[in-house]
Amino acid sequence: MPNVELNMTRLNPPTPRTTRRRSSLAVLAVAALALTACGDDTTDPGPGTLPPATDVPTTDGQGGYDHPVGADDVVFEYSEVGGFTTREFAFQRVPAILVSGDGRVFTPGAQIAIFPGPMLPAIQVQTITPVGIQRLLAAAEQAGLFADLDYSEETNVADATTAQVEINANGSTWVHAAYALGFPPFGEDETTPERQALADFLAQLGDLPALVGDAELGEPEFYQPEQFVVEALVVDDLSAYGDDVEPNVVDWPADASVRLADLATTAGTGECTLVTSDEFGELFASADQLTFFAEGGQTYQLLVRAALPGDECL
Repeated sequence: MPNVELNMTRLNPPTPRTTRRRSSLAVLAVAALALTACGDDTTDPGPGTLPPATDVPTTDGQGGYDHPVGADDVVFEYSEVGGFTTREFAFQRVPAILVSGDGRVFTPGAQIAIFPGPMLPAIQVQTITPVGIQRLLAAAEQAGLFADLDYSEETNVADATTAQVEINANGSTWVHAAYALGFPPFGEDETTPERQALADFLAQLGDLPALVGDAELGEPEFYQPEQFVVEALVVDDLSAYGDDVEPNVVDWPADASVRLADLATTAGTGECTLVTSDEFGELFASADQLTFFAEGGQTYQLLVRAALPGDECL
């Protein structure tokens, strides 16, 4: 596997440690991921898997919450962000659950537990009815998440991720960010009532059919994105990658609409580059985690993620 120490990064949690209530419906994009493990060809649920469900809300979910309805709008998102991880992992991290305004639910798909795994992380998508969205928002409100809450209680956990929940409803956006949620002392509750309430809500979210009603959800299917977000990193020494597996270097298409050298100059700057599935989907689908690309005598590592609703590049 790649020598992760070359690209390890401590990603800080969001700087405001309390929730933020904003009047706009702009959505914070959270990167996608699927970093697969070495092993056999069995599958595991992948990163972002939610805990088991507990009780469901008592409301029928038809209370009439206003929410954005566009295909690129996000009504609800739960992600694990930050932490001490590789740049590749952070760039490709997939939200644990994302609900779009037009009634789709995105979750991580099953990941093939082999190395090298596919370049693209598996993402599944299913429909959710308007009633299902209403019930999800009702559960969030019952959990106290339509409010400004403080999660800044100190923990004794280093380099953990931050549980981040964003809700767009009734003309406002609430963002809840709790560092190291789910790591209380053994056998104890979370350190504050606010942290415990958020943890309990995420446990409910772990069984979405029970939370919103199985009839409100369509069958999951593999997500086929129309666009991808890409970055390129210059690689001078391939010996740092692969261990006993030889990396594969292929030529970047000469007629490609983007050049790797240009992508490398903007990597890490926050500037986005979008490419279409029509042009690159087949190339990305055939690549794996040890596929590198050559252009103009230079070798590059390409980081790719599916463009999801709310992505800052859209």
